[in-house]
Parts: sequence; structure tokens; C-alpha cells
Amino acid sequence: MSIRKSLIKDALLYGVGDTLTKAIAFLLIPLYTNILSTAEYGVYQLIVLFITVSMVLGMSGMNVALFKHFVTSEDEHSRKILFTATMLWVIVSSSLIIGITYLIGRPLSEVLTGTSERGGLIGLAAINAGLETLLLVSLLIFRMEKRPVKYVTFTLIKIILIVIGNIVLLKYMGMGVPGILLAGIAADLIILGPILWRVGRYLTWPVPFKYITSMLAWGAPFIPASLATVILTLSDRLLLRYMVGFESAGIYSVGYKLAGIVFLIYTAFRFAWGPYMFELARGTDAGRTYPRVLLPLIAFLGICSVGLTAISPELFNFFVGEAYHAGRAVLIPISLAALFDAMSLFFGAGMQTRDRTIYVPAVTGFAAVINILLNIWLIPKFGFMGAAWATLISYIALAYMSFRLGNPLMPVRYPWPKIAAIVIIASAGLALVWFIEPLISRLGVTLAAGALLWYISGGIGARFPSQR
Repeated sequence: MSIRKSLIKDALLYGVGDTLTKAIAFLLIPLYTNILSTAEYGVYQLIVLFITVSMVLGMSGMNVALFKHFVTSEDEHSRKILFTATMLWVIVSSSLIIGITYLIGRPLSEVLTGTSERGGLIGLAAINAGLETLLLVSLLIFRMEKRPVKYVTFTLIKIILIVIGNIVLLKYMGMGVPGILLAGIAADLIILGPILWRVGRYLTWPVPFKYITSMLAWGAPFIPASLATVILTLSDRLLLRYMVGFESAGIYSVGYKLAGIVFLIYTAFRFAWGPYMFELARGTDAGRTYPRVLLPLIAFLGICSVGLTAISPELFNFFVGEAYHAGRAVLIPISLAALFDAMSLFFGAGMQTRDRTIYVPAVTGFAAVINILLNIWLIPKFGFMGAAWATLISYIALAYMSFRLGNPLMPVRYPWPKIAAIVIIASAGLALVWFIEPLISRLGVTLAAGALLWYISGGIGARFPSQR
């Protein structure tokens, strides 16, 4: 099967699966926005920030190291040792994080929730993060083996369990943010057993200590890189909390979550693309294939951005509590940022495929610093919209630095006029649908912009080499 057909098939499976899971998860938006106040939702988003940071520290880049070495290794025993080493590290590191969190729960609670009396809530968040990290490593097996159906099936079951838990604990028992965390913990515990049973054949003993140290050495640069990514994607909530209050952080987060539909589509592609990225880099096809994949990808993301913004008034009226409607304004910059995130994946591929992961922190760190400085400057002037535009500019900086440091390691010639045309047309389409009132006219602009974007990109007619 050609790379194009395999990639499209896998991306569609991940896409359909993630779309179904997120569609179910989006049912939680009206639940959250009608039960939680804007301030309490802002608190929840800061708890999400803490969970994400805990997962980064617990993983320590081992997931990236596992993915790279597992995909490029053909020896079954080596794969088992790699997987087991990663699992052992995650269990030990996550346990340490949970213990430390309970020791310093009160000051952490003061920073994240505005009161030191919610230390137990922070402890629940640490437990949730540990279980999520363990689950992430276990699910990674299905991605590395190119078995998207199993990956999607387990992910879908988990989301269904989370939704049921949220409805019971949040709506009927009125437990608020603690109920959200307990629902996640319960879902993780229920699903971990069947997943570990499925991937248990990759567990082995003993594991030479050198495997753990070598994987940490390869993956360690992703710790600051991942933390910088957290700053890039979530720190604006913390800055909003201190500069303009929990309410703005909550409103902004809802708009960001809906704009995340575009990032969801990109994530589905990224999951499918990972193995192919490394396989192509081992041969001579990367220089020809990377641009032929990137152009249709960013064109499709542009179409999705315009389409999402076109139906956003109806989407917010139907799904979102009225107190959060102002968050619709962040859709344009946040959804457009997904195009530059996709570019950075391709531009910076050489850092991973050529084992130069030491450059990754410099790339993400640069974007994170830009993000913080812009947030500090723009939030006092423009509120949460300042945070939204800071996010877009930061992703542009991420793509720029990815190209400057990554592309020389694995040179690829990209068609810059076409890339620029796609960004310009998508931006123009977003501006038009924002200011046009009739829905039918907005949909017409979306179709016109979509046809033009797809034509420029070459669409799925781009010719890929055969998969070897």
C-alpha cells in the first residue's frame, strides 16, 4: 500500500475516533458552563495546567524516546525492554510527584485556586495525572504498531466513562471540580486493567539499567521542551487569573476549547504521521514527500478554521452557557494557530529523526518566552483577546524556530508561495465569515475559500512514493 493511502487510512481512523470521543466530550461543555460559574471553570482550567505539568515531569520525555526507538527497532526483545523500562520509570516518577504534591498541597492550592484550603483537590489532580501518564504509555503501543482501531476503541470507552462520571458526580451530586477529577480517576482505573492485559506481552524482566538511562538521555531534552509547550498552550490561564481574574480565564478557556476542534483534527493526523515521519527520514523520500503532505494538511486545517468560525454563533448559542459567549472571539487566532503548529511538526522533523533532540528545548523555549512576554503586554490592554493573539504569534514563532534549527539537519525545500497563499486565504476567509451575518452567506464563503485552498494545495491528488 502506498504511503498516501496508508497515511490517509490511519489519519481517518484516528480522526473519526478522536472526533467521536471529542464529540462526546463536548457534551460536557454545556454541563460545565451551566453548572460551574465562570470563576470556578477558571479554577478547573488551572487544575488542568497542574495536571499537564505533572504528566510532563512524570513522563520525563520517555514517551518520545520509546516511540522513536520502538518504531526504528526490529528486535522484539529490545522492544519489550524499551516498553518495560518506560513503564517502570513512569510508575516511580508519578508516585514521587503524588507524594510531593500532598506535602506541599496548601501552597499549591493558594497559587492555583486562590485559597490554601483546597489542598485535597490538588492531591486528586496529582493522582489523576499519574494514572493518565500510565495510560498514555500503555496506549502508545497501539500507535507504534499502527493499530489505530484499538487505540481509538479504548480512548472512546474512556471518554464515555468520563462523561457518565461527570454527569453523576457533577450534575446529580453537585461535587463541582472535585467531581470532575474523581470521574477522570475512576475512568482511568476501570480502563487500565483491560489495556494492560492487551499490552502485557511487552512487559519483561529484568530490565538493564542502561536502557533506562539511555532513554532518559535521549528524552530528557523533551522535559523543558514539553514544559515550554505547556507554557505556550496553558500558561495564559494562570496569567489571566492574576491579571484580570478567574472569570476571564474561564471564558477564554471555553472559547479555546471549541477552537481546539481544529487542533483535534491536526492531532489525529499527527498520531498517524509519527511512524511514517521516521520511516521516510531513513530513506531519500522525505525531501519529496514532506511538502506533499504538509500542503494538503494546512489547507484542510484552514478550511476547518473558516468553517468552525462560520457556524460559531449557532454553536455557542446551542452548546455554551450565556455567561461564556464572549469567548467566541478567540476562535480566529486560536484556530489559525493550528496551521503553524502543523508547520512546526514538519519543519522541525530533523531534530527527532537525526537524533538532535537537544535543540527541541531551544525551539519551544523561544516560543514560550514570546508567549509570556506578549501575554504580560497584551492582557492588561485587551483582556483574554490579548492572550488569544499572543498564542497565535507564539505559534508563528514556533514554526519559524523549528525551520531555522530543524530543517538544516534534514534539508527539505518547501513551496513557500503556496504556504503563504494558504495562510492568507484562510485568514481572509476567517475575517469574512466573522463579519457576515446570514448563515447561508457564511457557509458560501467557507465553500469558496475551501475550494481555493484545496486547489492550491493539490489536495489528495499529491503523489507520494510507495511505502517500503
